[in-house]
Amino acid sequence: MWGRVDLAWSQIHEDVNILVGINGCGKTTLLNLISDYYTGQKIKKSMAESVKGTAIDSPVTYIRSFDVPANVKKKTESILLQELKHIVNQNGEGTSFFDYRMKMLNFPQKAAHIQKRIDKFFCLVNRLFEETDKQIWINPHNNQLQFVIRGKQDTIIQLEDLSSGEKQMLLILTTAFLQEEKPTILLMDEPEISLHISWQDRLIEWIRTLNPNCQLILTTHSPNIFANGWEDKIIFMQDLEEKI
Repeated sequence: MWGRVDLAWSQIHEDVNILVGINGCGKTTLLNLISDYYTGQKIKKSMAESVKGTAIDSPVTYIRSFDVPANVKKKTESILLQELKHIVNQNGEGTSFFDYRMKMLNFPQKAAHIQKRIDKFFCLVNRLFEETDKQIWINPHNNQLQFVIRGKQDTIIQLEDLSSGEKQMLLILTTAFLQEEKPTILLMDEPEISLHISWQDRLIEWIRTLNPNCQLILTTHSPNIFANGWEDKIIFMQDLEEKI
């Protein structure tokens, strides 16, 4: 990378991998290269001359941090909100929560299983949001995913009205939910951004509750992410370096 170091990573955990290191050591760059390599994107020559990896047959999903340039922040909707709406609403790619719910109509024999999964997902989200009395629901009038104040279903909270941390958590959990317990590689860059410490503590647990077959590769600067029994999944970036 950058003509400075070669990286070699062979001891990859099948469940959780937590990349740590100082700012500028290449954590995000490594995630970008992994994503580009396995999704068929063009490898950025400014980052690395070549990338080689083990062949896999599982999809790769990348949830990036939302540290965006100032001129992009001036848009009406943040990138975070755009990503959240894309994965919640009908998006033309068949990969949204809306599209997943429509499977109950297209595959009626699977309707009970689909509804059971949705109920489990809603139960988890409601546990996370209960301290602020928010409750997730499907608006029966427009069929949209929204929130209401618990016990006051006439007080509707749109996705754009959620805090940045709530949007971030909802994006992560919805992404894991839509993987449908299938083997998947999920890349996440500093997912702790905007999240309260209590949410950081259990983030990995909640992701793996929704998809226990997900291989997670994430970067972080927060000890809370790996505090609850994930310390043996830490990978130090300097241990992957082979200096040129």
